[in-house]
Amino acid sequence: MIQTDLYSFSCKQGTLVPWCKNCSKSNFWRDGRTRYGQQLYKCRSCGFRFVWCSDLPNRRFFSNVIGFAVEMYTSLIGISLRTVTTVLKKLGIKVSYEALRQWVLQDKTSHYVDDKVDNAQTWHCDETYIRVSGQGYWLWLVYCKETRQVLAWHISQTHLLKDAKAVLQKAKQQVCKRPEHIISDGLWQYNVAIKKVMGWHWTEHKQRYSIHSGIGHNAFIEQVNRDIKRRLKWFYSFHTLKSTEPFFKLFFSNFNHRTTLARNTG
Repeated sequence: MIQTDLYSFSCKQGTLVPWCKNCSKSNFWRDGRTRYGQQLYKCRSCGFRFVWCSDLPNRRFFSNVIGFAVEMYTSLIGISLRTVTTVLKKLGIKVSYEALRQWVLQDKTSHYVDDKVDNAQTWHCDETYIRVSGQGYWLWLVYCKETRQVLAWHISQTHLLKDAKAVLQKAKQQVCKRPEHIISDGLWQYNVAIKKVMGWHWTEHKQRYSIHSGIGHNAFIEQVNRDIKRRLKWFYSFHTLKSTEPFFKLFFSNFNHRTTLARNTG
């Protein structure tokens, strides 16, 4: 794998531990090879056989390669798809023009999958620490228990009330309704931000808002944070904030599509 960054053009070799494309568990063994010489894996939990070629569903390339190609095409004025494929070929990545076009079209869509939006009744709020250019930033998340999707996310260098309000306002605009219940950890910013954004009366606020740790009722969003940490573990820090935002847009878009497919098929 190659970690690429448009603004520094740096490359770093790294590895990702494969996980099952069917049940998302990292419990597998090697089970031969395909006729093209690709390594086959078999999940110990569900018995699904898969080729580890991407950390995204229905993709043959890893998310950092897709994000790099889309970012280069949309950020550099006058660049063509042919030029992008030439740059990727120099990095040892062979991709067609049609694949690049599909990546660009996906980047223009929203990360939230508008599926059964009326069921978005329980929201989980949490934040996790990331590093950008060696400096600390906070990634704020709002996760829906019913749809199993990330409703909104926000990146900030501060850990203040305005940041909690920003991510809640994004989630409210995305769903166009107020939830029935909101769960978060004991951070006081959430308590005040929910009062200001949702506009509940203090008695209603007391009934609809609850505080739980990651071990209890708020464990759903903690699992999302673990997936993010697992994805970021191998390259430690982003180079620039401009490269961080396209990555998370792509990451949450595919995360929501993956959970939607799993819910519909399950």
